Amino acid sequence: MKIIVTITPPTPNGDLHLGHLSGPFLSADVFARRMKQLGHDAIVVSYTDDYQSYLPRKTTPLLRKPFEYARLVREMMLQSMASAEIYLDYFMPSSRCDNFAQSAEHYYQLVQHQVHVQERKSFYCSSCDVYGYEGFGRTNCNWCGTSSDASQCEHCARMPDIDKIEHMTCMSCHQEMSEVTVPQHVWEIGQNYTDVAKEHKGISKRACLENYLEEALDNVQESWGITRPGDAGLELTCLDSKPLHTWFMGLAGYRSAVKTLLEQDPERGEFTQWWHPDTQLVHFLGYDCSYSHAVGYVSQQLHDKEGPGIGHFITNRFLKLDGDDFSTSRGHAIWIKDITSQYPADAVRLYTALNAPETEVANFSVKDFEHWYQTFFLSLVRSIRADWSVERADFVGYEPVFSQWEKNASLEEFSIAGMAKQLIAFSEALLITANPTREHWLKWAEMAAALCPVLSNEVQSRDKQNESTDLSS
Repeated sequence: MKIIVTITPPTPNGDLHLGHLSGPFLSADVFARRMKQLGHDAIVVSYTDDYQSYLPRKTTPLLRKPFEYARLVREMMLQSMASAEIYLDYFMPSSRCDNFAQSAEHYYQLVQHQVHVQERKSFYCSSCDVYGYEGFGRTNCNWCGTSSDASQCEHCARMPDIDKIEHMTCMSCHQEMSEVTVPQHVWEIGQNYTDVAKEHKGISKRACLENYLEEALDNVQESWGITRPGDAGLELTCLDSKPLHTWFMGLAGYRSAVKTLLEQDPERGEFTQWWHPDTQLVHFLGYDCSYSHAVGYVSQQLHDKEGPGIGHFITNRFLKLDGDDFSTSRGHAIWIKDITSQYPADAVRLYTALNAPETEVANFSVKDFEHWYQTFFLSLVRSIRADWSVERADFVGYEPVFSQWEKNASLEEFSIAGMAKQLIAFSEALLITANPTREHWLKWAEMAAALCPVLSNEVQSRDKQNESTDLSS
C-alpha cells in the first residue's frame, strides 16, 4: 500500500523546539517507520509555511527579506530534525515554487464556483500599514474567549467570527487597530459540510477531533475568506492577484511536495501513481489545525476525483515545559538541537513519546527527564551492550505487552505514547531478568525500531556480527 504521511508546515520564523517534536514531527516519523517495517511504501512530506503572515512580522524588524529568511530557517530545521533522527522524504520550500503555485491554483479552480467577491470586515493599523487577518493582529476568540489571532484559535481550533470581534491590537506597535472593510474572495464552504461529515463517518480519530467536527460542521451557512488584500499570501492571476492565504493552501503544499519529490527521485514512481484514490493519506497535525485539515481540505477533496481520499487525521494538543507554556519570546523553550547535543536522540525520542500531548495538554519536566535518563535509559544501554545469553527466550507473560504495542502502532489506534509505554514495560522486564537472551533483544529491537532507531540498529547489527562470527568459526 502507498501511504503519504504529512506534517503540518512549520512557520519559518524560528527553529524547531521540543513542542514541535512532541507534536506532529515525532509522531509522523514513528508512524512512517512502522509502516515501512510492515512493508508498506510510505513517504513523509512537509514544507515551510512561507506565506504565513507571522513570517514578515518576524523579518520586518530584522530588516530581512521574508523568503530569504525562510530558506535560512529551513536549513536550521533540517539540522534539528536530523539531530533527532527525523528524515523527511521532502521538506519543501514553498515560496517561489512553481509546483506549489500550480497546486494552489488547482484547488482554487475546483471550488471557484462556490467563491464570490464580497466586502468584509477587517482591522488595520495605519501607523504600521498592516492588517489584522492573522500574524499582525491579536484579539480574543469569540467562541472560547482566549487570546487569539483572527484566523485560527489555538485553544478551541475554531475560526473566530470577525463580525463578532470588536477590538484588535496591532502586534507591531501594540496600539488599537481600526475597523475597515476589504474586498475578499469568499468561499461559501458550509454548503459542503453535509458531505464532509459523510466522508468522516467511520474513520477513526481522537475524541477531541470527533467532538470538534460535530460542532464545527453544524454551520452549513459558514463562509471562509480565502484572500487577504494587503497581507501575506500567494498572488494568483485567477484571483486578480489578491493574496491567497496560507490556510487554504495546505493540501496544495502536500500535493506539490509529493510532486517535486517524485520529479527529483523518479525511481519512487510517477506522481499519478502516488496522488491517486488508492493511496492512503495520513495527516499529523496540531489540534489547532483541525479546521483547515479536517474541514477545509476535505471540502477541496470532495471536488477532486483524481487525488487520494480524505485519509486519517492524527491530532495532538500542546506541550508545556516545567508547567508553563512554551514561549520563545520569553526564552522558555528547549530547542531540539540543544537537547540532542546533551542527550542521545533515542533518549529524547522515547521520553518525548512517553509524554506526548496526544489527547490532552502534557508537561515536559526537565528534572524528571534527567532522573529517567540516569536511572532507566543508561541502565538499558548498559544491558543491551552486556553479554547476551544464548539460551532460548521465554516470552510467557509478555503477550499482553506485545499485543497492546501492535495496537498502538496501527493506523486505527496509533499512539506514540502507547508504543513508548509498552516498549518501556518490556525494557524494564528485561532489566530485571537475570540473563536476557538474544531472542529477547531481537524482539526488543523490533519494538524499538520506530522509537529508538539508533539502539535498535545497534542490537540488529550486533546480532548480524555474532552470526558472521559463528559462521566463520
